[in-house]
Amino acid sequence: MQRVIFIDRMPTDNAAAVADAWSEHDRTDLPRLIGVRRRSLYAFHGLYVHVVDGAEGLEQDLTERILSSRADPSFVRIRDRLGRLLTPYRSDTRSLADTRAEEFYRWEAPEEF
Repeated sequence: MQRVIFIDRMPTDNAAAVADAWSEHDRTDLPRLIGVRRRSLYAFHGLYVHVVDGAEGLEQDLTERILSSRADPSFVRIRDRLGRLLTPYRSDTRSLADTRAEEFYRWEAPEEF
């Protein structure tokens, strides 16, 4: 499974509106076309943590698939809607790719666990 995590800032009061925006977006065809299998949103002391799990066997990296959909009208709608609810974690953020967290350790239990 591929996993991508994005980090932004979010006032806690915006959590319901952000969830509503993603709920509407996830009823479009775009998540399926990109290969998104699961989306989880977390709020933590003013931070917004967005975890996206991708389908197994994708030929292209999930991040690249997400970024390549930027011109899709569904992507534009969710980007514009979230732009009113979230702010970048860093002021020098230029694109969605700049909000991606870098994985630096992973452990998985053996199959027989």
